[in-house]
Amino acid sequence: MDNPFSWDYLTTTPGPDEVFGPFAVIFLIVFVIGFIASVVLYSTGGKNIISDPVLRRLSRRWSGWAVAVFSVGLFFFAIRWLQINPITFGQRIWLWVSWLLLLAFVIYVAVDLSRHYASAKQSYEEHRLKQQYMRRGGPSVATARPGVPSAPPSPVSRPVKRRRR
Repeated sequence: MDNPFSWDYLTTTPGPDEVFGPFAVIFLIVFVIGFIASVVLYSTGGKNIISDPVLRRLSRRWSGWAVAVFSVGLFFFAIRWLQINPITFGQRIWLWVSWLLLLAFVIYVAVDLSRHYASAKQSYEEHRLKQQYMRRGGPSVATARPGVPSAPPSPVSRPVKRRRR
Protein backbone atom coordinates (compact mmCIF):
# COMPACT_ATOMS: atom_id res chain seq x y z
CA MET A 1 0.00 0.00 0.00
CA ASP A 2 1.26 3.43 -0.88
CA ASN A 3 1.40 6.36 1.48
CA PRO A 4 -2.29 7.37 1.93
CA PHE A 5 -1.33 11.01 2.35
CA SER A 6 0.87 11.45 -0.73
CA TRP A 7 -0.57 13.69 -3.40
CA ASP A 8 -0.08 11.11 -6.15
CA TYR A 9 -2.01 8.51 -4.18
CA LEU A 10 -4.83 10.91 -3.32
CA THR A 11 -5.35 12.12 -6.88
CA THR A 12 -5.59 8.72 -8.53
CA THR A 13 -8.80 6.82 -9.13
CA PRO A 14 -8.85 3.46 -7.33
CA GLY A 15 -9.01 0.34 -9.46
CA PRO A 16 -11.87 -2.17 -9.32
CA ASP A 17 -10.08 -4.32 -6.76
CA GLU A 18 -9.27 -1.29 -4.54
CA VAL A 19 -12.81 0.05 -4.10
CA PHE A 20 -13.56 -1.86 -0.91
CA GLY A 21 -10.30 -1.51 0.95
CA PRO A 22 -10.18 -1.32 4.76
CA PHE A 23 -10.37 2.47 4.78
CA ALA A 24 -13.30 2.49 2.36
CA VAL A 25 -15.24 -0.12 4.35
CA ILE A 26 -14.82 1.89 7.57
CA PHE A 27 -15.85 5.01 5.67
CA LEU A 28 -18.94 3.29 4.30
CA ILE A 29 -20.02 1.90 7.68
CA VAL A 30 -19.61 5.24 9.48
CA PHE A 31 -21.36 7.26 6.80
CA VAL A 32 -24.28 4.84 6.31
CA ILE A 33 -24.93 4.61 10.06
CA GLY A 34 -24.59 8.39 10.39
CA PHE A 35 -26.95 9.01 7.47
CA ILE A 36 -29.62 6.66 8.85
CA ALA A 37 -29.32 8.10 12.36
CA SER A 38 -29.55 11.68 11.14
CA VAL A 39 -32.61 10.91 8.98
CA VAL A 40 -34.33 9.23 11.94
CA LEU A 41 -33.51 12.12 14.27
CA TYR A 42 -34.69 14.65 11.73
CA SER A 43 -37.92 12.91 10.77
CA THR A 44 -39.20 11.91 14.22
CA GLY A 45 -37.39 14.62 16.09
CA GLY A 46 -35.85 12.00 18.36
CA LYS A 47 -39.00 11.80 20.50
CA ASN A 48 -38.35 8.19 21.51
CA ILE A 49 -34.58 8.60 21.75
CA ILE A 50 -33.95 11.96 23.44
CA SER A 51 -36.05 12.86 26.49
CA ASP A 52 -34.78 16.42 27.03
CA PRO A 53 -36.92 18.72 24.83
CA VAL A 54 -34.19 21.35 24.49
CA LEU A 55 -31.61 18.81 23.39
CA ARG A 56 -34.19 17.26 21.06
CA ARG A 57 -34.78 20.62 19.39
CA LEU A 58 -31.06 21.24 19.01
CA SER A 59 -30.44 17.73 17.68
CA ARG A 60 -33.15 18.18 15.07
CA ARG A 61 -31.35 21.27 13.79
CA TRP A 62 -28.02 19.43 13.80
CA SER A 63 -29.46 16.39 12.08
CA GLY A 64 -30.55 18.53 9.14
CA TRP A 65 -26.95 19.49 8.62
CA ALA A 66 -25.81 15.92 9.28
CA VAL A 67 -28.01 14.59 6.48
CA ALA A 68 -26.19 16.91 4.08
CA VAL A 69 -22.73 15.95 5.37
CA PHE A 70 -23.36 12.21 5.25
CA SER A 71 -25.07 12.34 1.86
CA VAL A 72 -22.09 14.17 0.35
CA GLY A 73 -19.77 11.45 1.66
CA LEU A 74 -22.04 8.71 0.34
CA PHE A 75 -22.20 10.46 -3.03
CA PHE A 76 -18.41 10.38 -3.33
CA PHE A 77 -18.33 6.73 -2.28
CA ALA A 78 -21.01 5.86 -4.85
CA ILE A 79 -18.95 7.53 -7.59
CA ARG A 80 -15.94 5.50 -6.46
CA TRP A 81 -17.96 2.27 -6.31
CA LEU A 82 -19.47 2.76 -9.79
CA GLN A 83 -15.95 3.32 -11.17
CA ILE A 84 -16.90 6.52 -12.96
CA ASN A 85 -14.88 9.67 -12.66
CA PRO A 86 -16.93 12.73 -13.58
CA ILE A 87 -15.01 15.92 -12.84
CA THR A 88 -12.47 13.84 -10.84
CA PHE A 89 -15.06 12.92 -8.17
CA GLY A 90 -13.84 9.32 -8.18
CA GLN A 91 -10.44 10.22 -6.73
CA ARG A 92 -9.43 9.17 -3.25
CA ILE A 93 -9.05 12.72 -2.02
CA TRP A 94 -12.82 13.19 -1.88
CA LEU A 95 -13.19 10.56 0.81
CA TRP A 96 -10.62 12.44 2.90
CA VAL A 97 -12.46 15.70 2.23
CA SER A 98 -15.64 14.01 3.44
CA TRP A 99 -13.86 12.93 6.65
CA LEU A 100 -12.71 16.53 7.17
CA LEU A 101 -16.24 17.78 6.57
CA LEU A 102 -17.53 15.31 9.16
CA LEU A 103 -14.85 16.43 11.62
CA ALA A 104 -15.80 20.08 11.08
CA PHE A 105 -19.45 19.18 11.67
CA VAL A 106 -18.65 17.37 14.93
CA ILE A 107 -16.65 20.39 16.12
CA TYR A 108 -19.56 22.66 15.18
CA VAL A 109 -21.99 20.51 17.19
CA ALA A 110 -19.70 20.52 20.22
CA VAL A 111 -19.24 24.29 20.11
CA ASP A 112 -22.94 24.91 19.52
CA LEU A 113 -23.86 22.62 22.41
CA SER A 114 -21.43 24.29 24.81
CA ARG A 115 -22.50 27.82 23.83
CA HIS A 116 -26.25 27.56 23.42
CA TYR A 117 -27.54 24.66 25.51
CA ALA A 118 -27.51 26.43 28.89
CA SER A 119 -29.31 29.53 27.64
CA ALA A 120 -31.81 27.47 25.63
CA LYS A 121 -32.52 25.29 28.69
CA GLN A 122 -33.06 28.36 30.87
CA SER A 123 -35.33 29.93 28.27
CA TYR A 124 -37.32 26.69 27.98
CA GLU A 125 -37.74 26.43 31.76
CA GLU A 126 -38.92 30.06 31.97
CA HIS A 127 -41.39 29.47 29.14
CA ARG A 128 -42.65 26.26 30.75
CA LEU A 129 -43.10 28.00 34.11
CA LYS A 130 -44.93 30.88 32.44
CA GLN A 131 -47.26 28.46 30.66
CA GLN A 132 -47.85 26.62 33.93
CA TYR A 133 -48.88 29.83 35.69
CA MET A 134 -51.09 30.89 32.81
CA ARG A 135 -52.83 27.51 32.78
CA ARG A 136 -53.49 27.46 36.52
CA GLY A 137 -54.15 31.13 36.99
CA GLY A 138 -51.18 31.45 39.29
CA PRO A 139 -50.31 29.37 42.33
CA SER A 140 -52.73 29.56 45.23
CA VAL A 141 -51.40 29.63 48.77
CA ALA A 142 -53.33 26.54 49.86
CA THR A 143 -52.30 24.27 46.97
CA ALA A 144 -48.80 25.43 46.15
CA ARG A 145 -46.41 23.17 48.02
CA PRO A 146 -42.89 22.56 46.76
CA GLY A 147 -42.40 19.15 45.21
CA VAL A 148 -46.11 18.25 45.17
CA PRO A 149 -47.92 18.75 41.87
CA SER A 150 -51.37 20.25 42.18
CA ALA A 151 -54.40 18.88 40.41
CA PRO A 152 -55.27 20.50 37.11
CA PRO A 153 -58.13 22.99 37.32
CA SER A 154 -61.59 21.72 36.50
CA PRO A 155 -62.95 22.91 33.16
CA VAL A 156 -65.33 25.81 33.38
CA SER A 157 -68.47 25.43 31.32
CA ARG A 158 -69.37 28.34 29.11
CA PRO A 159 -72.90 29.47 28.56
CA VAL A 160 -74.46 28.17 25.38
CA LYS A 161 -75.72 30.74 22.92
CA ARG A 162 -78.96 29.86 21.27
CA ARG A 163 -79.59 30.54 17.68
CA ARG A 164 -82.24 33.06 16.79
CA ARG A 165 -84.68 32.30 14.08
